[in-house]
Amino acid sequence: MNEEFEKAYTPKEVSLTLDIGTSTLRKWCLALEENGYHFTRTDTQRRLFVEQDIVALKYFQKLVQGENFSLENAAKVIASKYKTEASETRTPSVLPENEIEKRDFKRSNEILEELLERAKKQEQFNQELLRANRELMQRLEDQQKYIDERLNTRDQLLMKSLKESMETRKMIAAAKEEREKEEREKKKGFWSRWFGK
Repeated sequence: MNEEFEKAYTPKEVSLTLDIGTSTLRKWCLALEENGYHFTRTDTQRRLFVEQDIVALKYFQKLVQGENFSLENAAKVIASKYKTEASETRTPSVLPENEIEKRDFKRSNEILEELLERAKKQEQFNQELLRANRELMQRLEDQQKYIDERLNTRDQLLMKSLKESMETRKMIAAAKEEREKEEREKKKGFWSRWFGK
């Protein structure tokens, strides 16, 4: 048995490759089949695609989307060009649906593991960010405490300085008043001597 085996792709994989919806892919396949193009099918009649089918579908896409061919005309061109090379002469390496499901399941698990790894890294990043925020908040609180203490000390020194200044002024005023009183007494004494009082 020298059958040629080739990797098979699901409709979902092909629609992602072509960047089209699965319903669009289904319409294109129907148009091609109506014009004699053959796709390999599973036991449950699901289409499987090999590399040659993807090449044909890319060309079909170019005709329909790039050159404005109708589906029917594009299907005729593709069917006539690729009919002799159609995938009926090949056996895809993955025919049973359960094998496709296993491959899809494996891929889903890989994606899930990748997402879980990303979530784990994101959680670690969030924890580090939270710790950094706590440290920053503590620093800000410490800084505010230091500023408040410095302001209180400065206010106390300022109040003390103001009190001392006021007391000094009072003392200067009292001394000045005392001198003025003494000078008045002296002057009074001089006039008292002259007038004999």
